[in-house]
Amino acid sequence: MNVFESLNCIVCKKPFARVANQPRSPFHLGCGLAMCNECFEKEWRSFAYFLIDVLSQENSLVFTPKGYLLVKPFNIPECPICQDEYSNQIEAKKSFVLGCGHIICTGCCLKTRRLSSSNYQLVTCPTCRRHTVVNEQKDQFHDFLNELPEMTRQMEIIEAALMNAKDARSCNECHKKNIVDEMFYCSKCRFEICAVCACKKHRLHEIIPLLEKQANQMLMELQQESRDVIETYKDLVPELHKDLLEGIDIFETKLLLKEETLKDASTFADLQEKHESFTKIKSNFESSAENYLPHLRRFDGEVKQLIQTLNENPEV
Repeated sequence: MNVFESLNCIVCKKPFARVANQPRSPFHLGCGLAMCNECFEKEWRSFAYFLIDVLSQENSLVFTPKGYLLVKPFNIPECPICQDEYSNQIEAKKSFVLGCGHIICTGCCLKTRRLSSSNYQLVTCPTCRRHTVVNEQKDQFHDFLNELPEMTRQMEIIEAALMNAKDARSCNECHKKNIVDEMFYCSKCRFEICAVCACKKHRLHEIIPLLEKQANQMLMELQQESRDVIETYKDLVPELHKDLLEGIDIFETKLLLKEETLKDASTFADLQEKHESFTKIKSNFESSAENYLPHLRRFDGEVKQLIQTLNENPEV
């Protein structure tokens, strides 16, 4: 026998109450649909966790007053059951939004659904264990996946434009933009100039490729940074070792001095207790040394590996 589906709650599928202010009274939504008051009380507290998961990729999405922009490749979320990425291109891999706000793929939804005592198809959320009635509903994650290819293309266009802007320089004479590789530097005027202006206005000056000037400048800065870093550790390591050796000497002196108190033991039990105490301190020192040495050996090995890398790859 057919019944009016339009007089049932869109969430729990149960019929509405005939009067207002009851748990099963129909509650009108802004989208034009209606659900029972009981389901509304449950649903309005449910966050869209699937969107929160998307928004949590802060390195990929940048907030603007008009909305979010894609600035780095996006890692598409995976179904918590089968661990496959969601996809709008494969029917079984499309997302299915559960009533709790989490999502699973359509394939896993169909595999794990079960029939309730009221003959409704139910699926249990693998994340929070809440039950959801299986029905057709709008899924904003579908919309996100549909938007993603276009947003990715936009990101690539923006990246390319930024790279071009970064590499481009303005000629100090004609102010036209050009890439560094095709420009020159006038040592007398200290101008960055294009090839045309170099030929017209700076023929009698000392001209070098701008790339050569940039290379020399970057080389000086890079080598100074390298010297600063290496000198810091060349000064720091001996100082640390000096302090360490001084500490070991002090420790040795104090330990040997304290061990002399064994001769002052009043009983054999007292003697054993003192012996165990000093043995434990000595063991702790040995343990600390054993923990420290592998780090020192690893540092030495890594420095040698870096030297080998430089020997084998002169252009690195």
